[in-house]
Amino acid sequence: MMMKKISALLLSVLSLLGVTSCAGSSSVQESAQPFDESKAVTLTVFDVGKADAMILETKNTVTVIDTGCKGDGKIIEKYLGDKGIEKIDTLIITHFDKDHVGGAARVVKKFPIGTVYVPDYKSDSDEYLSFIQNASNAGTAITQIPVTEQQEWNYDGAAFTLYAPQKTDYGQNEENDFSLCLFMQYDNIKYLFTGDAEEARQQEIMDLNLGTVDFLKFPYHGNYLKTTEDFLTACKPKATVVCCSEKENADDKTVETLKNRGIEAYYTTGGNVTVRTDGSTMVCSQG
Repeated sequence: MMMKKISALLLSVLSLLGVTSCAGSSSVQESAQPFDESKAVTLTVFDVGKADAMILETKNTVTVIDTGCKGDGKIIEKYLGDKGIEKIDTLIITHFDKDHVGGAARVVKKFPIGTVYVPDYKSDSDEYLSFIQNASNAGTAITQIPVTEQQEWNYDGAAFTLYAPQKTDYGQNEENDFSLCLFMQYDNIKYLFTGDAEEARQQEIMDLNLGTVDFLKFPYHGNYLKTTEDFLTACKPKATVVCCSEKENADDKTVETLKNRGIEAYYTTGGNVTVRTDGSTMVCSQG
């Protein structure tokens, strides 16, 4: 795994000189102080093709954000098993597309889970139905977040807010625009997770006025939309991860836009991405 730390001052100098970092080999640091391992919060974004599967670990808790496609539950199971983790505190399924809910049936079968959050709609897909059935069999309750509402909680000093969509009908693209949005603030560092939010949902997220963020899980697998420029202007991420595959990569316009804006962009085609923070420093690595 390649990793190096760049101070905020050095990053600014490099930016002024027109030097940009290569995805997969660089990191962002917000503080000149050494990284405090005792306060580490670690996000792992898995290389599962054009699908979302992530695990966020604080000192004492584990949160799974989406579970990829049907076979990807094994990847989550192995990762947690290798670390000796036997339970999941929170499972968030942003929406019920097969590339987000696909591995959930296995995850709820293999692990006791404290809380499961999902958006307030239903699906008739096999992946969704298997997830619901296995959760019921395991006695795992599922909490639907009603439209316009939000849930808040705190894990080891990290504050989480989960925002539901604002409508019950988005027309043709309703599946993606039903995506739950997760915002995390840990001291001075902010993360934003957007599921597959398309134009209508991206506008709703902008209307939340969350301000700038340090890390963005790029919405909708890197598709360039009419709202993309405004969305990036609103949240001004320093680093982003795009979940995509070699066959279904991010749009060229998205890649160009991220580069021109000086945003450190990581694409899961290059392997798993790890984002770590101690509340003042953020370090990204890939491989």
